[in-house]
Amino acid sequence: MKTFLKNYWSLYADFLKDFEMLNYRGFSIPYLFCHFYNLVKENKVLWENLNDKKFIDQLNSRVTNRREIQEIFQKYIQSHQRKLLIKNGNEKVVLHVDKLLRFPRTTFDDYFDVSETLILTAGKSKSKKISIPGTLQIPIDYLGDYTIDTKEAVIDIQKKAQAIFNSYKKHHLYNDTKFQNMFLTIISEIIERIEQSKNFLDSVSVSCIVVSTTHSFISRILTLVAAEKGIPTICMQHGIISGEFGYLPKIATIDAVYGNFELDWYEKGGAPKGSIEIIGHPRFDQAFTHHHITRSQFDLHLGINANQKTLMIVMRDNQDIDRWRTLIRTISNEINVNILIKNYPSKHPHALAEEFPFVHSTKGYNLYDILPNVDCVVSYSSTVGLEAMLANKTVFILNEEFPGYSGYYNSLDELVQTNPRKLGALINKYFNDPNWHIYAEKKRAEFLKYAYPDVSMSGERLKKLINRITS
Repeated sequence: MKTFLKNYWSLYADFLKDFEMLNYRGFSIPYLFCHFYNLVKENKVLWENLNDKKFIDQLNSRVTNRREIQEIFQKYIQSHQRKLLIKNGNEKVVLHVDKLLRFPRTTFDDYFDVSETLILTAGKSKSKKISIPGTLQIPIDYLGDYTIDTKEAVIDIQKKAQAIFNSYKKHHLYNDTKFQNMFLTIISEIIERIEQSKNFLDSVSVSCIVVSTTHSFISRILTLVAAEKGIPTICMQHGIISGEFGYLPKIATIDAVYGNFELDWYEKGGAPKGSIEIIGHPRFDQAFTHHHITRSQFDLHLGINANQKTLMIVMRDNQDIDRWRTLIRTISNEINVNILIKNYPSKHPHALAEEFPFVHSTKGYNLYDILPNVDCVVSYSSTVGLEAMLANKTVFILNEEFPGYSGYYNSLDELVQTNPRKLGALINKYFNDPNWHIYAEKKRAEFLKYAYPDVSMSGERLKKLINRITS
């Protein structure tokens, strides 16, 4: 384990222990924080110090393998785990719908019985209703409707937290004002979500809960409260594991993952045997079924040259904009190709689409309307890369390593580069050299055998998993 990760996870282990006495309704507050990474990253000096080998001397914990963090959490989860509930035959499968679940409408329609399913979302029933494509008959419940007054409890826990801050006046993290303010604010949300989850599960008979991630407050708390009632939970993989901070520790009964990369990754990280299942993701089913627009319609609407090949670039706002600019120039200096930019998370045209007249915005098109109508994709280390390969597109990755980097796309070999000029030259080669085109296609096929080995409908596989763990 590299120095940064040793220090980071050791600091996290200290955090769990130093604040474990903060307890509400049997739940130790620090175990519910989502996620610790954000608390630490705000402290720029500390973030840099995590690269220092001597920093570990300031800590009480000594984490040398990420398995140790999972082991700490396994003990905590087991302390809340109860025997599977006794069923009465009226239980509902609960789908916690948030911005990360991303099930297409067809998944709800095709695999979930209206009479046996409940959609759960944050907010209150009087507030704006959640947005799900199309019209659904599945009933919707709102966690916000289960809120009770927790002001006294919040003030009490916050006072105890402040006392802990005061006992660590020279601590590299705990004495930071931003950390303290965030901590105190988060306590209020955690306590509110505990009450909402408990009241919901006391009121509704539930057989299983599906969540998008256990690294949001609502989903983690809902998952742990469910464990206390003996209700199994399934955590869908919401994106590729490009870095470990958003995926460790594992909390749910079952984590439903894309492929063997995650299966191996979680097992190396200490996930209990049998707690990882290769399910894929229902939104990826669209790669095989979703074709709503023709190439001619697509080209006409975006104003691109129908006689040229089309390359889609996936960018994250202005992140690494200079490298992307260099890539575009490298490609355009050698070949004539349509270049589209899909900007995430913004829906506005990217600045580079304004800078270069031959670069176009995807204009809010759904990804699965775009992919059949482009010839190649280049992306940062994003889930879109996997989705594009499932749609039979060659993918190049403009890579950048960072603390906790997983190397998800590294098996693509030369198709992954950190130098935009080198990557641009290889993309040009792909369009001009038939042999290199064959090489790139071979790499894509090899990658998918490991990363997404089962291309049957994920929605069907998820339904079978739910039936198995609830029968």
